[in-house]
Amino acid sequence: MRTVFTIGGGTAASARRWSYAVLVFMTLAAGAMDAVAFMALGGVFTANMTGNLILVALVGGEDWEIRALRAGLACVVFAVGLYAGFRMPALGRGGERWPLAVTHLLWADLALQTAFLVGWILCEAAPGPPLTLVFIAMASCAMGIQAAAAHRVSIAGITTTFVTGTLTALAESLVSRNGDIAHRAVIVLALVCGALCASLLLHFARVWAAVVPLVFMFAALMIVMTRLHTRKPNRGRGE
Repeated sequence: MRTVFTIGGGTAASARRWSYAVLVFMTLAAGAMDAVAFMALGGVFTANMTGNLILVALVGGEDWEIRALRAGLACVVFAVGLYAGFRMPALGRGGERWPLAVTHLLWADLALQTAFLVGWILCEAAPGPPLTLVFIAMASCAMGIQAAAAHRVSIAGITTTFVTGTLTALAESLVSRNGDIAHRAVIVLALVCGALCASLLLHFARVWAAVVPLVFMFAALMIVMTRLHTRKPNRGRGE
């Protein structure tokens, strides 16, 4: 089930604003995770599968077989995360401010990122070749689940793990002078900012770089739990 919101006026405007804030933090997390993967896990992506598909097909060069293996693994496990995310049945009653099934997916995403962080710290941010594949698989599965969650709550066509479509929509909005220009621009910048935060920590405090995507995902979930899953007051029988 997919719940579609449109940024702007109308009913449930507050819920739409908070839902958009959740997507921004999810995008920050995706950018940070991709930075960690690309810079510390062999030059592959765990959120942006377009780049990985190209890497799989680049024959030749030094260690191209290993690079293709890692990129191919990321694509396969990302697809598994997507499938699991879309297989999650809709939970709760219709008309919710935020789908309960999507919340469960975000908790699963957070759990995978937590496991990633624990393993990252235990190996002192220097995984060997076999462990690198394990980290790629965990991160790619988390990002696949996140992509499915974002798709199930679509706000003006915004995505969180890749922004090519959002960037295209932004350019179209700039030309036509309508649409959610500011919201789409913020999403594009969020991916860059997330990657920047993680890359800086990789340079100056490498072992803590994996904390960045986890913090952003935790912030997204806190917004969901405190702002989008608030209970409505009970009404009396006579009302």
